Amino acid sequence: MPSTPQRISPALAKDLQDCRTTSLNLLMAFLALQSMSGSGLIVATLTLILYTISLHITASAGVSHLGAVVLGILHAIPALGILAITSVELAFVIKSPAVAISIIISCFLPTMIAISQYLRVRSMKAMIGQLPMTVPGGLQLEPARLEFTGTNIA
Repeated sequence: MPSTPQRISPALAKDLQDCRTTSLNLLMAFLALQSMSGSGLIVATLTLILYTISLHITASAGVSHLGAVVLGILHAIPALGILAITSVELAFVIKSPAVAISIIISCFLPTMIAISQYLRVRSMKAMIGQLPMTVPGGLQLEPARLEFTGTNIA
């Protein structure tokens, strides 16, 4: 039984469009560099460019039977391809896969930490939002008052 199309939120649509645009710009830069250097990864880059353009055409309507999670996964494919191409090109240049992997990890580590912090804060906000906010019957709440003493704290 086919499901009815679901509209994705405008904020998510904008984020996904920014992701596609960034991926396409990076892939075009890789294509230019690879065409100048004669790299053997041109076919992989062209494949990722075609995939990203197809994804853009498909997602431009803003309607999806797949849902936001699957759309997010589909939009992660160009980023993973860019990571793979970067890793291979770096290994070719440095001639040491171990050094290339350590460089890539050190470059992506701040991003991975930021993403994990974002997910942690998001999950904490979701948990706080699920807490019951009832006040016991005998407890009277008064608005908080702030008093300033006139001293500056440096």
